[in-house]
Amino acid sequence: MTVHFFTFSDEKAGTSRQRAFRVAEELNARGVHTVIHRPSAIEMSATVWPKKGVLIIRLLRALKSVKKGDIVYNQRAISNKYFFVLLAAYVFLFRRRMIFDIDDPIFLHSFFKTMVFTRLADAVVVNHHSLADWVRQYNDNVHIVHISLNFDEYKKFEHDYSVAHSPLIIGWVGTGIEHRFNLAFLADVFKELRDDPSVPEFSFTLIGALGYQPLYDMFDSISGVTTRFIDTLDWNDPQSVPREVQSFDIGVIPSATDPKWSKYKSSFKIIEYMACGVASIASDFGEMPYIIHDGANGYLANNKKEWVEKLKKLISDKELRVKFGHAGQKTVQDNYCYDAIIPRMIALINSVSESTIK
Repeated sequence: MTVHFFTFSDEKAGTSRQRAFRVAEELNARGVHTVIHRPSAIEMSATVWPKKGVLIIRLLRALKSVKKGDIVYNQRAISNKYFFVLLAAYVFLFRRRMIFDIDDPIFLHSFFKTMVFTRLADAVVVNHHSLADWVRQYNDNVHIVHISLNFDEYKKFEHDYSVAHSPLIIGWVGTGIEHRFNLAFLADVFKELRDDPSVPEFSFTLIGALGYQPLYDMFDSISGVTTRFIDTLDWNDPQSVPREVQSFDIGVIPSATDPKWSKYKSSFKIIEYMACGVASIASDFGEMPYIIHDGANGYLANNKKEWVEKLKKLISDKELRVKFGHAGQKTVQDNYCYDAIIPRMIALINSVSESTIK
């Protein structure tokens, strides 16, 4: 039996890298044979005719390689109409078993295609309780599997609380231009903190600025806060992020986006911070309350006032940072690492497949 991955994008995109490529690697390491096929849905969309025809032929050949007893693992591959029609038709006409994996509320902009794959699937994997509620309208066999990581790789870059940074470092990782409104909210929080003379000095590290000048201007304009901008990392290197996160004293996840979208959102960044033992604070949105237990393994903040108050506490209290760092790391080890979720994935594959993986 083989698990055939058809993906949203290639390994450079975080969603496919973590929910397809890394998962396939971990399954292979545990004796489950996997194949990741090209083209991806995004590659199909980005290619013009007549080269698109070559990709369609390649996709047809990949689908033909899926034998009876194999499993199609559809990692959010709905964005291209040709990809959608061919994959849906093949699964339906040849009665192939399929697992559909979605980690964003893609039904908000692609309702029909998301609904069709949800109905066709033998099982649906989501990373969010609210997504699971939506899926249950069309498919009862839904499993919540959060985006996860190799805990040992991050544990090697555990934050050292015996080293005191002066000034203290607050850090954020992501794609800056996509989160410019969230970061603008954070910049306002920083300004209020700097207006309070009782708040110790702090600096900011922004990873993923991508040379976007408005972000540089936004944070450089904050008096009393030095910002270190890192435009990009080698995202394909699993150690590149923890190597940088290790230096953070506090990891932040601000959110000021449309609640219709954020209701169904989670964040891999918070898992990365916590895996490195970094004290974390996040806006109270989407899946966050299931990950962070406010005041126990991190802080949740509902508005700017709470952000200012709670971030001030974290900046001022080293022992609180140590408490959150250790508790957060334990949370990831128990619930959000591959050792926790891959056995569940294998059990799911066994339940869908006509074969059984030992």
